[in-house]
Amino acid sequence: MGVKVADLQVQRAKRMEGSYFELDRTELLLSQDPTSGGSPDNALTLSQKIDFPTVYGKRRKLLKAETLVEESRHQLTESELTRDVSVAYSQLLFWQHVEALLCGNDSVLGEFVRTADIRYKNGETNRLELMNAQQMKAENGIRLREAQDEKTAAAIQLQQLMNTSETVVATDGYLCVQPVDDAWSFAATPQGQLLESEQMRSESELNYIRQGMMPSFNVGIRHQLVISGINPYNVDRSRFDKGNWMGFEVGVAFPLFYGSQKARKSAAKLDVDIARTRKEQAERKSGSELLIAKNALESARRSYDYYQSDGFPAAKEMRRLSRIEYGAGEITYVEHVQNLSAALAVEMDNAKAIDALNQAIIKLNFIKGK
Repeated sequence: MGVKVADLQVQRAKRMEGSYFELDRTELLLSQDPTSGGSPDNALTLSQKIDFPTVYGKRRKLLKAETLVEESRHQLTESELTRDVSVAYSQLLFWQHVEALLCGNDSVLGEFVRTADIRYKNGETNRLELMNAQQMKAENGIRLREAQDEKTAAAIQLQQLMNTSETVVATDGYLCVQPVDDAWSFAATPQGQLLESEQMRSESELNYIRQGMMPSFNVGIRHQLVISGINPYNVDRSRFDKGNWMGFEVGVAFPLFYGSQKARKSAAKLDVDIARTRKEQAERKSGSELLIAKNALESARRSYDYYQSDGFPAAKEMRRLSRIEYGAGEITYVEHVQNLSAALAVEMDNAKAIDALNQAIIKLNFIKGK
């Protein structure tokens, strides 16, 4: 919804550009003074006030600067939406993967419970083994339901962000690391462009306010008009029988009292300084956030590299050897389940490492405006 509103704001700003050439209301005056005979007071007058020509040019630049601000704000809104969608989709993939791991473990633990129950009934083991198997399955079930709830929440979040009523399903079957771009320039980021456009708008507004010291013009046309029905003093107007008279007036208006105009110009100069300071502060803050995000990325990448090179392969090998040794009767089912649980813990940590790396990359890319 935010992007749609931002798009409407851009359209509105573009339409407002057409209002730069704005004239005051045209005045039409009908005057009739019975005591003035056939003077120009008995006239139909059409007058118009016109600003100094440069005023319209500065106003047009100001409105274009407003449009540029809205376009930059639109880009920032899109960037924020992209970040939020990426985070939600990454979370959906993570919990989808966790759900798959726990579902597989639930099947193993279900078989463990059945085996322990048979062994207990046959007197081959004590009740403690059965209770332990049941407890492990129950705990796994709780974790599985939590993962399913988190997956549903991530899907709903995606649904809201994408402004759709359809159920969102992740198409990627496995957690995947997102790409990262090392290039960075604050001026090229949506936030940098927005602050730059806001500074330009402030400068355009200052230039427009300065035009308040320029004179304006008044242009009028008079058409002599005699209303014969209104003549209470019986003034003779026969001298106008050869036709009505035309006249005109041209005037210049200029400010004599400019205290308020001076105050507005002073305030506009401060707005320019404020916009420039905000941009400089934001650039410094963004640079600091970039360094922090890079450090977080490196930390997440080290963890990810460990699990990819050592941890995850070791967990797969642990599962393989446990199945072989259990099939050969070299270890008990309890030991087999313990081995699989240890492997699951490593696989879960591997999924967390991938998710942490993805979140770090998403944050870094957002700071860079990618």
